[in-house]
Amino acid sequence: MTAPLLTAAAVDAAARVLADVLPPTPLHRSDRLSAATGAEVWLKREDLQPVRSYKLRGAFNFIAGLSDEERAKGVVAASAGNHAQGVAFAGQRLGVGARIYLPRNTPRQKRDRVAALGGDMVDVIVTGEVYDDAARAAAADAAESGAVVVPAFDALDTMAGQGTVAVEIARQLGRTPDLVTVPVGGGGLLGGMATWMAAHSSSTRLVGVEPEDAASMAAALAAGAPVDLETVSPFVDGAAVRRAGDLTHAAVAATGTELTSVAEGAICVEMLA
Repeated sequence: MTAPLLTAAAVDAAARVLADVLPPTPLHRSDRLSAATGAEVWLKREDLQPVRSYKLRGAFNFIAGLSDEERAKGVVAASAGNHAQGVAFAGQRLGVGARIYLPRNTPRQKRDRVAALGGDMVDVIVTGEVYDDAARAAAADAAESGAVVVPAFDALDTMAGQGTVAVEIARQLGRTPDLVTVPVGGGGLLGGMATWMAAHSSSTRLVGVEPEDAASMAAALAAGAPVDLETVSPFVDGAAVRRAGDLTHAAVAATGTELTSVAEGAICVEMLA
C-alpha cells in the first residue's frame, strides 16, 4: 500500500493552529558561520521554544486535532526526549493526560524537563535502549488502554506541525533561501519542510543532515522503503532512530530531497567551536 503524502495546505493549516500558541522563533544571522563559509548563514532558533526544540510544533498540532472522545482516553508517546517535552507541554496546555516512554539514553535533564512541563498531566516511563524500544512499549500501552499514540514523526499531523518551521523561515527571511539544511532523525521535520518548500519555494536546495552512524533515512531511500539499521549510535540522542517512518520517507522521496551525513568526530568538533 502506498503511504499517503503530506500536503503543503496541511502545513499551512498547522501554522494557523500554532499561531495562537507559539510565537515565531527568531531567525538569527551567524557571524561566525557566515565568515567561515563566505555565505549569509542564518540559524532558526528552535532552541528558544518553550521545550527547546521544534518537536513541540508537531506534538501540539497532533493533540490539538484530536476529538473530545480521543482526548478523554489520553495519549501515549515515545521519544528520545525532545518530542516527549512537546507532548508534555501540549498535554498540560490542552488538558490531555499523557504517558510518555523514554529510552534509557535520554539525558537526565530532558527527563526532568518532561516531568516539569507536564506536571500532574504526565507520567514518565523509562524503558529500552533506543527510541524504537520505547516506541514498541508505547504501542503496547495504547493497544491495551485505548489511548492515542502521538507519533514523534510518522504521522501527517506531526509532520505538518514540524513543517511550519519552513513557513516561518520564508516569512522572516523575506526572500527565497538558496539552501536550507535540516537535521534528520525519523524525518518528520525534513518531510514537512520539504513538502511545503516544494510547493512554495521550489528553487531552494533542501538538504537533510543525518548522523553518519544513524542514517536511517538514507537507508530508506537506498532501499526504496524504510529498513531497520543493524546498529545505531546513541551519540546524537535526538536522531538515534533505527528506522525512518513510512510517511516521512514517502514525503522525502516524493520531493527528491538530498541527504548527507556527518561523522561523530565532526559533530564533536563543531560542539566545541
